[in-house]
Amino acid sequence: MVRHYDYYIDSKIVFKKIRIILENEGYSIKEYAPEDKFLNTEYKKFSWGKNEYQFSIIAHVTDRITLSGRGKLDLPTSGMGNPNDIMETQILEKLPYRLQRTVFSKIEAKFDSLGFQKSKHWP
Repeated sequence: MVRHYDYYIDSKIVFKKIRIILENEGYSIKEYAPEDKFLNTEYKKFSWGKNEYQFSIIAHVTDRITLSGRGKLDLPTSGMGNPNDIMETQILEKLPYRLQRTVFSKIEAKFDSLGFQKSKHWP
């Protein structure tokens, strides 16, 4: 999932605020490039039904803010194959929309409070 936001203050300040928001939401920063205004988080685990999903956020600030999400799914494999491998992780192209909405809604609420406005369309 990709979301775009408009902002009306200095991009360096915006980038710092995004980092603070993500860290407050429990994400650990994996890559941080302030000169390019790009960051990538470690995967954060979410329990969803019987499965456990991992979600990572990529933020890039240019003339707009771009937030992208990446996901993994941990599937129990007990009883199949090697008994030492209890979980198998699959990288997913698409995550359930309800999970994406849950993750992004918390971030969007904080973006709204800072005056970042969700873009209706891109470009």
